[in-house]
Amino acid sequence: MRSGRSGQFWIRLIAAIFLFFTGCEAPVSTNFLIPPASVNNISCIAVLPLKNDTQNPNAGSIISDVLSIDLMKYGGFNVMDRMEVERVLKERDIFTPDGISPNDAQGAGIILGVQAVFTGEVKEYFYKPSSLATQGAVPTVSLSLSLIDAATGQVIWTGNGTFTPSGLIAAGTTPITDVVQEGVSELLDTFYDGIGPRPATPSRVCWYDPNTLFARLIVTNQPAPQQPQAQPQPSPGASQQQVASVQQPEYKPQVQVPPAKVSVLNASGNPKASMLIGVTLIKNKINVVNVSVEKSAKPKTTIYYRPDYYDQALRIAKLLKKKPQLVQSGAYKWDITLIVGRDLR
Repeated sequence: MRSGRSGQFWIRLIAAIFLFFTGCEAPVSTNFLIPPASVNNISCIAVLPLKNDTQNPNAGSIISDVLSIDLMKYGGFNVMDRMEVERVLKERDIFTPDGISPNDAQGAGIILGVQAVFTGEVKEYFYKPSSLATQGAVPTVSLSLSLIDAATGQVIWTGNGTFTPSGLIAAGTTPITDVVQEGVSELLDTFYDGIGPRPATPSRVCWYDPNTLFARLIVTNQPAPQQPQAQPQPSPGASQQQVASVQQPEYKPQVQVPPAKVSVLNASGNPKASMLIGVTLIKNKINVVNVSVEKSAKPKTTIYYRPDYYDQALRIAKLLKKKPQLVQSGAYKWDITLIVGRDLR
């Protein structure tokens, strides 16, 4: 009896040692595609919903949450709250349960008002059956991550790996969430090491409330207001007629119209049209404050503007591929309302 128990002990020990050495050697690859110093000017980031290619419908959101928490603990960035990210993307009709592709990541980052976004893909998230009789199912997670500059669309850093439990731990008792945390930490540690020591970012809001979500100040060369000129004074001893003949120039202060608050309404039938046009306007420093869907489709793109905002409406019209109609109207909430029609699909 004693020899039988001894044999089982050695079998389990050998299996544990095998798991220790094989589990630690997860295939991991990370790479900076541009110099790590490019991250120095980035302080505000968001984690986008990850693309989920697994059978577990919650795998993407679980890993996104772990990624956000790790970045917050690091303390070198302002990280947009994950619930706020999803809320904003849902309001703009660009959130999908399958995640946001790298091609759309830049636009999402601009809309969120951050400088860079983490995006990625969950490829595996399951318990893999083991070939060893003494070893339970092995929790396995495979994922890839990318950090993308929202201003340029440039991929700054990538990391990917497949992770299983490490150390002398019985695989069957290891929660898969522990493997997620180990895998995310291992990938991000290489990212942190690459960018070097980074001072803690002061706590501040890098994005915007719903009424100023896309706030970007228009950079214009506003002429300085004219100052009243010194009025000529009559000479001492001048007669009443001479005093009356002195011209009194009329001073009319120049009215400066503030940057227009622009709303983009999608009536084209293309769900991405409003986002693409909104991003275009933001890149050109237009103060876009709202992007949403119009109730009914429109055949022609139209720009409605309030009095005094014609020049800014005309500037927006010139940025579009097809010349829209310009209509002065105060029927809409914002200073300028761009309704995207089918002609811009």
